[in-house]
Amino acid sequence: MRDPRVTDERLSVLRATGLLDAGRVPSLDRLTGLAARIVGAPTALVSLVDADRQRFPSACGLTGELDETRETPLSHSYCRYVVEDDAPLVVADARLDERLRENPAIAEYQAIAYAGFPLRSPDGHVLGSFCVFDDKPRDWTEDELATLSDLAAAAEAEIALRLAHGEQQRVAARMQAVLDSAHDAYVSIDGEGRVIAWNGSAERLFGYPAAEAMGRQVTGLIIPERYHEMHLAGLARVRGTGRSHLAGQRLQLAAIDRSGREFPAEMTLQVGQERGEPVFHAFLHDITDRMVALAELERQRQELDDEHTFLQALLDSLDTGVAACDSSGRLTFFNRALRDVHGREAGRGETGETWAEAYDLYAPDGRTLLGPDEIPLARAHAGEAVRGQHLVVHTPNGARRFVSNARPIDTADGRRLGAVAAMHDITEAHKAEELRRARHTVAQVLSEATNAEQAAIRVVEAITDELGWLCGEYWQVADGRRHIDRLSSRTAGDRDLSGFTGEAPLSFVRGQGLAGRAWERGTEVWSGTDPGDALTGARVEAARKAGIRTAIGLPVRSGRRVVGVLAFFTDAELTHDPHVVAMLDAVSAHLGRFVERRRAEDLTLALSAARRDFDRVIGQLNDYVWTVEVRPSGKTRSVYASPNALGVFGGALPTGGDMNATVLGRVHPEDRPGFVAFHHELAAGRSGEIECRFVGFDGVTRWIWTRAAARRESGRLFVDGISTDVSERREVAEQSERQVEQLHELDRMRDELVAVVIHELRNPVGVIRGYTEMLLENPQLEDLARRHAAVIDRTVLHLQRLVDDLLDLASLDAGHISIEPRPMPAGKLLRDVVDNHRPGAYAKNLTVTETLEPHLPVLGDAQRLRQALDNLLSNAIKYTPEGGAITVTARRRGHEVVIEVSDTGIGIPPEQYQHLFSRFFRASNATRDGIKGTGLGLAVTKAIVEAHDGVLAARPGDGGGTTFSITLPLQVELAAAS
Repeated sequence: MRDPRVTDERLSVLRATGLLDAGRVPSLDRLTGLAARIVGAPTALVSLVDADRQRFPSACGLTGELDETRETPLSHSYCRYVVEDDAPLVVADARLDERLRENPAIAEYQAIAYAGFPLRSPDGHVLGSFCVFDDKPRDWTEDELATLSDLAAAAEAEIALRLAHGEQQRVAARMQAVLDSAHDAYVSIDGEGRVIAWNGSAERLFGYPAAEAMGRQVTGLIIPERYHEMHLAGLARVRGTGRSHLAGQRLQLAAIDRSGREFPAEMTLQVGQERGEPVFHAFLHDITDRMVALAELERQRQELDDEHTFLQALLDSLDTGVAACDSSGRLTFFNRALRDVHGREAGRGETGETWAEAYDLYAPDGRTLLGPDEIPLARAHAGEAVRGQHLVVHTPNGARRFVSNARPIDTADGRRLGAVAAMHDITEAHKAEELRRARHTVAQVLSEATNAEQAAIRVVEAITDELGWLCGEYWQVADGRRHIDRLSSRTAGDRDLSGFTGEAPLSFVRGQGLAGRAWERGTEVWSGTDPGDALTGARVEAARKAGIRTAIGLPVRSGRRVVGVLAFFTDAELTHDPHVVAMLDAVSAHLGRFVERRRAEDLTLALSAARRDFDRVIGQLNDYVWTVEVRPSGKTRSVYASPNALGVFGGALPTGGDMNATVLGRVHPEDRPGFVAFHHELAAGRSGEIECRFVGFDGVTRWIWTRAAARRESGRLFVDGISTDVSERREVAEQSERQVEQLHELDRMRDELVAVVIHELRNPVGVIRGYTEMLLENPQLEDLARRHAAVIDRTVLHLQRLVDDLLDLASLDAGHISIEPRPMPAGKLLRDVVDNHRPGAYAKNLTVTETLEPHLPVLGDAQRLRQALDNLLSNAIKYTPEGGAITVTARRRGHEVVIEVSDTGIGIPPEQYQHLFSRFFRASNATRDGIKGTGLGLAVTKAIVEAHDGVLAARPGDGGGTTFSITLPLQVELAAAS
């Protein structure tokens, strides 16, 4: 099989000859005529084989239609075999040849004898054949074949000449097309300065048509008069020496056009030789725009300098630290905020290899120096977009914690100009998160403890470990309340504190030592700088040797009595921190209430055991269980019956015959129509239930409640059911109905009371908060009073949020919730909500990722939707442990907008998803972990979403945690407009 690429090349060369569409070719006609005369054959041809035909550019002896068309399909061709074999084909009688005997040319053209020789192109492709035909069998002689071979060679020479001539024409045309399409003006002159070539761009640039410019002196066309002599001298020098020192150079010169306008031009000159004389070829273009651009570039450079000065002042005004590096990764810039952090200017030229040591950059643990490829600015220079990377900087004023965002600075065409990093100080937020985490751990410890002593020990361990303090102790007031004893001691880290903690029991009287003083005062004791002020005896010197610089003691209360003291010691010099005190106060309060809570849990366990016993009793009730088969005729046959029919029907039901007829005969006449309808429902394959009177076999009329379900097996219809004597229940029913009415009335009164209480709460809560804000704004308020007022403010704010949630639920119960829908972009609202929650997420070292499609129009109440989204985002942050991730997406799905909030948090037990949106419901694992909540947020969120004709759903996340989705209708008009 021939290579398709070779075939394509052959056909390309064949068409390049121009002979497929040419008329008669006299030079080839002479050869075919000579062949016919010398060989004595009636027909001689030059046959070219195309893809689907053979063409005769020269023929001698053709007649009729064939002489006019000069072509046949390949089905009539002998010459194609010459092409395929790349060899001569000589046939004495085609009718006897294996390949040719079925060829139509035998009958249609009387082509009996054939001799053909290949016609090759100069590169070896067989284009066709030079051949002769005879209309009778013939043995070709060697002389005849030699003559044909020579004539074929002559025809090949003619074809080669046509190919060469055609190629020269194409090259010339191609060169002219290139010159005509060139953007630059092309001008050629001879050694005397006369124009010999002038392209279209030259016509446009100088205003002279080519016909007018050709043959004229170039000096009079495009060269200013003041340069004529210089130009003529240059021509003479080249004619004399044969060399030009301007050849190959890019020259800038002045030129004029037909109107006399002088303009700057750039020229590239080449010098050649034609017939021993120099010829000059020049490409020219107008560079007026370039010169203008250079002036504009200088103006822009000045503007850039001004903008740089402005930007420098702007960045220095920011509280966020900003650093930048250049395209080679060398440090170039610190703004004022970052200079204040490091106490120095940016070291220009420093690379990422030295940044960590030079600027004290550490990992979040505060001890591990960042590697060169871990620094945010270095990561950004490498092409990475950095968001929310935590790091610690050891500044002259102590360690500070930052969240850094960084990104590369690239041009539109992809060039890297450098990178920039922004550093947000989250020291205070991180401290608050540490305290929250400590509270969470304490809550978890208390939920798992089995007694008060174990709870106290583990609480001390949790706080010491979470806050990284050196030592924590729990002191318990003795039963006689005459002294306080150390119950446990916990040390963290690898420092040896045995000299301070000791192994011997410790006991102090009221007012002695840190524990005794906290017991006596009933409030916290905070001793900084020299904790010896709060210690006693040998512990003072031991604390100094251990490097302890701060001691904190808090009483643990049960009711109004102090039952113990939490004591903590650290090597950091901590100033009095109301947040830490508030956290420890809350911990001591939890611990004090632990005994009461344990007692309540014991009661709950006892109640659960009683409930299980009750369930076992219910399981022993005597119900009648049965199964019957419903036959196609409608009759029923008993399949199974439990043995306790006596208590239900007053005797055993007969198992033979039509069970339905037997039972129907015992049904009270007033209840028979309902029983017949019940039977028809079951016979139709559906489920049903009925309560009717039954005259028992003992003569007693009973109320029987029956529930049954139909099923099909192997084409047969079975009905499974259970019957229960509910006579006593019927007697009680009337009394129950009256009680239910009373309960409904009580529920209504309760709801009204709750609504009134909630509304009445709003006013005092608002008053309390208003006076609290006035106290906090009073500059003369003492520190202790200010701390107390701050606690009141936070507590009242929590109470106000609870009241607002209860009001929303009250509106929901009333059958309406207030919304004011307006067209709005959901993406913008969602982006604002995410940005508002981002500081809280960063404080927990959470990664927040948002993927929001543009153009998400919805019809909604912005305030209510923000409330719903705030609930979902705050829950995701609350229930996701440190180091987790939160993902927020928004996209179109058909005619809906789908918003999803996913986290990698503690998740929800699968069996509890059905209760998730019920009011006051909280997942068991959230309660177990001690995470605070009211169980109202998701109920309110669901009400808001459904008021917008939307759907709120929840499912387990792909990588753990939970995914909440809000589906809202797409605002069609806005979507079409966008």
